[in-house]
Amino acid sequence: MEINMKRTKKRIVTFLIIAIAIAAVFVFIKFFNGNGIYISTGMGKDVLAKVDGQKTYTMDAAVLMSDARSQYEEMFTSSIWSQQIDGKTFEEYVKDQIRVKLIRVRCMNAMAKEKGIVLGREEKDGVKKAAEKYYAALTEEQRSRYNITEDKLNQMFTEFAIAQKLYNDQTSLMDIEISADDSRVINIQYIVTDSKDEIEKAYAELKEGNSFFAIAKKYNSDGEYEYELRRGEMDSKFEEAAYALSTGEMSSIVEAEGKYYIIRCTSDNDKAKTEVNKSAILADKKLAAFNEKFEEYEAGKYVEWNDSEWEKLSVSSAVIYNVKFEDIFNTITIN
Repeated sequence: MEINMKRTKKRIVTFLIIAIAIAAVFVFIKFFNGNGIYISTGMGKDVLAKVDGQKTYTMDAAVLMSDARSQYEEMFTSSIWSQQIDGKTFEEYVKDQIRVKLIRVRCMNAMAKEKGIVLGREEKDGVKKAAEKYYAALTEEQRSRYNITEDKLNQMFTEFAIAQKLYNDQTSLMDIEISADDSRVINIQYIVTDSKDEIEKAYAELKEGNSFFAIAKKYNSDGEYEYELRRGEMDSKFEEAAYALSTGEMSSIVEAEGKYYIIRCTSDNDKAKTEVNKSAILADKKLAAFNEKFEEYEAGKYVEWNDSEWEKLSVSSAVIYNVKFEDIFNTITIN
C-alpha cells in the first residue's frame, strides 16, 4: 500500500543517517560539486586520501563499512545491498556516502586547524579510552587485515571529534526558527483503496454510523489503518487534508497519487513527539546551513584520492567487528 511504501522508504533513508553517520554533520553532503578530487596511485594500500599532507587510511573506511554492514543487515538482512535507491544499488549508495564522509572529515580538520580548534584534555582522554576499547575488541587477524593499530584508531577518533567540535562551533550561534505547525506530529487513522467506487461505499458506511476501525479493516488490503504523520512524509494533498483536521474529525474523500483516502484524526498534536520532531528539524536545518557554507571551503581543497584501493573495498563483504565505531564515539564528551 502506498502509505506503507512511503514509510518504508523513509525508514531506509532515515536509518542511513543513523547507521553511517557518526555525527549529523557528515551526512548527505554533495561530493565537492564534482571539483577538487585528484586520483592518485602513489599513496600505497594503507592510505586512501590526503588533504594538506594529512592522511586518511584504508582502515578508516573498513571501520565505517563494518558499522554500516552490521547495522543494515541487522535491520534489513543482506538483501538490502541489491535494492535500488536514486538510480544505483543500495551498496553503491552507502559506499559513496562513506567516501564523502571520509573526505569531509579530512577537510573539516583542515578548517579546524586554521581556526585553532583543538581538543581539550578531557576530550583527548575520552578519545584515548575510545581507541583503546575499540582496539582491544579486535582479533589479531582483524587488526592485520587493514593494518589497524591503536595509534591509527586514536587518530581516527581524534579527527572525528575535531570535526564534530568544528561543527558545534560553527552552528552554536545560528538563529533558526521552526514554526509550531511545521514540527507538529499528528496521529491519524485512514481508509485507502484504488477504487473511487469502493471509497464512496466506505464513506457511505461511515455516515451510516459504522466504526472507522471496522470499515478500515474491511477495505485496507494490508490490515493497517493507523499512522503517525509528520510534514513532508506524504503527498501534499493528503497532508493538507490530514493537518486541517482537529482531534476526532474525519475528512471527506481525498484523492492523492492515484489512490483514494478517508482520514480520521485521533490527535492533532502529539506534544512529546512534536518536541522531538522540532529538534530533528532544527538539526537538519543547521546541517543544511553548515553544508552550504562549508562546501565553498571544501571545493577549494586539493584532495588526493587512492581510487585503486577504494575499488577493492566492499560494504556487503566488510568484516563485521564485535564493536561499533559509532557506539564508542558517542561515549566521548565533546564540548
